[in-house]
Amino acid sequence: MTQSTKKTYYIWGEFSHTDFASLNKLQHTVNHSLNGPLFKVHLTLSGPFQILDEKILGELEDLAMTNSVLEMRTNGYGTEDNIFQSFYVQIQVSPELLYLKGRLDDLLNIPPKEYNPHISLFYGNKEPSIKDQIISKLDSPPGMITLDKLSIVEIVDDIASWKVLYSYSLIEKLNVKLTLGRPV
Repeated sequence: MTQSTKKTYYIWGEFSHTDFASLNKLQHTVNHSLNGPLFKVHLTLSGPFQILDEKILGELEDLAMTNSVLEMRTNGYGTEDNIFQSFYVQIQVSPELLYLKGRLDDLLNIPPKEYNPHISLFYGNKEPSIKDQIISKLDSPPGMITLDKLSIVEIVDDIASWKVLYSYSLIEKLNVKLTLGRPV
């Protein structure tokens, strides 16, 4: 068996327990209707990058320790003719989200590019009319979603092989006094 050479890494934003459960339920509903692959709901913040080392791990942990959880407003559902943006929850662009993304891109030496923040619910190709039918039957997504951790994900070949390697919780309150260890 040959080893894959397509290994890359991304930084995902992950959600509070309550929001994850709500988004996961939406994803299962959409995937059941469209027969899509299962994957962990997330917000891609930065990537791809090829090298994961102790320096990046330490800097990402430091970044998480100096950034608070991020409240994000949703803008309903979106669809595109793109496998990885086929059916999703739209996220409103905010200065806080762009700041976090910019810091991550700088850390990873990723040049700035157009950013369409979204939480995918389905990966694949389906006719727009089919996706529109599903949207008409869905409840609205949660109005606000809390992003409370940053995760490094290894992407190798197919969706089933994607793996969260490291997760770093964001700070609940930035005014917490940091002395020994990390606030929980």
